[in-house]
Amino acid sequence: MNTPNAFHFLLKQVRKEHDMTQADVAKHLKVARQTYLDLEYGKTLPRLDTLITLSTLFNKSISYFAGERPSLDNFDTMELFEELQQRYVKKAPNIADVIPH
Repeated sequence: MNTPNAFHFLLKQVRKEHDMTQADVAKHLKVARQTYLDLEYGKTLPRLDTLITLSTLFNKSISYFAGERPSLDNFDTMELFEELQQRYVKKAPNIADVIPH
């Protein structure tokens, strides 16, 4: 983790992103609300089974909760750009077809 308490910041952030209450998450974890509060306030760290459940619940990797961020070493910018173009950019007309000759 980045800091000993990084987990609780990430947990609170992702919970809010999913519009869930502390009680909602406690219910999913099958723990008392106070037990969940101890996690979110940084008083305790999660057990492995709890971490796995949180990872599944919020669709985040366990390394996300550990505060690890992906490395940009060997990052292929062009590959990402091409993927984004395929997903989000509608096919624009060829510029040569648009400009009058």
